[in-house]
Amino acid sequence: MINLKNYSHRLLGTSLLLCLLAMSGCELEDFIQPEKPRKVVHYGPATTLLGGTARTWVEMVNGKPAAIGVEMSEEVLQDLPEEMGMFFLELPGQAHATGIKSVMLDWNPMGHEPAGVYTVPHFDFHFFKITEAQVKQIQPGIDEGAYKLVERGVFPSIYTFGPEPFAVPNMGVHWVDVTSPEYSPAGFSKTFIYGSHGDRVHFFEPMITLAYFNDMEANESVETPIPSLLKHEEAGYYPESYTIKHSAMKGTYSVALTDLEWRN
Repeated sequence: MINLKNYSHRLLGTSLLLCLLAMSGCELEDFIQPEKPRKVVHYGPATTLLGGTARTWVEMVNGKPAAIGVEMSEEVLQDLPEEMGMFFLELPGQAHATGIKSVMLDWNPMGHEPAGVYTVPHFDFHFFKITEAQVKQIQPGIDEGAYKLVERGVFPSIYTFGPEPFAVPNMGVHWVDVTSPEYSPAGFSKTFIYGSHGDRVHFFEPMITLAYFNDMEANESVETPIPSLLKHEEAGYYPESYTIKHSAMKGTYSVALTDLEWRN
């Protein structure tokens, strides 16, 4: 049975609130606090490598992927070997939503070609849109599919391969930004590279020098915009930036694709 007395009191209170809002010029929405985004970070298992550990992670915001990255312990940068190293890192199940299917971390103690550009000690972070098994099937040689990507206008004009679209084994064709600092007197410290296999864009790659990591301040975080593709021929999440972070409290360095946006 409805208590008419209590009901009338509630109705009167609501009416008074609406009158006060009208008199103050405020809207009801002004008194409603927006819901805070729900951020959750999921980690893959830690892998022992280069005297330390590394693991992948993905950040979900309100159930959608916002970033995917690799976290390395500070020990990884100490007493590094003189030999190259290539390591695949296991992804958490939640990373499936990003479209990234495998992640590979490379240590290049002498750098790699082209000479005078990338021939300094550095790390490569490959985020592949194909599986580890598919990556390992990529053979070296000229990849004619890259010319089709040029014809279709997929990449911004600042990105190119050169002088020919040569596929690096277990990777693919690397597309470099000719406006990046490494192609100027400033030299190579960090950069972002797109990758392709056949006529498909299939990896995103931040490259970071050992010197850059070592020069980072405690708890420093650097976000760098990524020139967007002109065409997204496969629907999915694409990074708008990449972020490098040194967390002194955790004793880690992190390199991530950030500001993931859905593209059709």
